[in-house]
Amino acid sequence: MGPADLVQKISISAESPRGSERNDAGAALAGAERVPPGTWRQKCAAYVLALRPWSFSASLTPVALGSALAYRAEGALNPGLLVGSAVTVLAVHGAGNLVNTYYDFSKGIDHKKSDDRTLVDQILEPQDVVRFGVFLYTVGCICAAGLYAVSTLKLEHLALIYFGGLSSSFLYTGGIGFKYVALGDVVILITFGPLAVMFAHAVQRNNIEKQKLLRRRKFLYPYHRRKMWKRTSIYSSGFQTASPVLLLLPSVRGRR
Repeated sequence: MGPADLVQKISISAESPRGSERNDAGAALAGAERVPPGTWRQKCAAYVLALRPWSFSASLTPVALGSALAYRAEGALNPGLLVGSAVTVLAVHGAGNLVNTYYDFSKGIDHKKSDDRTLVDQILEPQDVVRFGVFLYTVGCICAAGLYAVSTLKLEHLALIYFGGLSSSFLYTGGIGFKYVALGDVVILITFGPLAVMFAHAVQRNNIEKQKLLRRRKFLYPYHRRKMWKRTSIYSSGFQTASPVLLLLPSVRGRR
């Protein structure tokens, strides 16, 4: 090896970073990528992304179908109950998505090439996903209680439909984990099929029947009032006519 090759080798080794410096730079870069989003806008965007909003059409479609069936049967629709039903179903759906994210990550199913990389890329921490899921389940329960307060739907019927959907959204990956035993599609079909349609239809139908009943009472109230007044007047006139006869009965009994 000549002097020129030796000088070139020394210059290359001087320009290239050492192994320790290279490792430190890589660790710093990885740490920068793992830093959670600092601004509240980035945090909110991360939470919205974790909800998978592109899947919410599976919740809105059965709610719209159930409300449409109620409108066709009764000829009326309450927009407030429609919005309340949609928010309730969306809250349960979003919480179910978060439960799915948490259990898929904890079981090692999610990876770098998965569709949901919320926990894989450390966009959110597992405890953040759990807290947000509990919050959404609470919102769903509050909305369901509000729908029960303004509707004539029986409590046991509302609880059966709502908590049936809530349990299905959780047990899809949590608890039993129907998804992991090849029953996930069946659970989704039941939850976003008959249960969601029945929920929206029952809330609308019972409220419409309540409004019709109130209208009938208001319409028939003057008629019943006049009818009761006539009965009262007849009874009072009959009592006045029969009162002298009733007064004479003790004297007739005494004479016997």
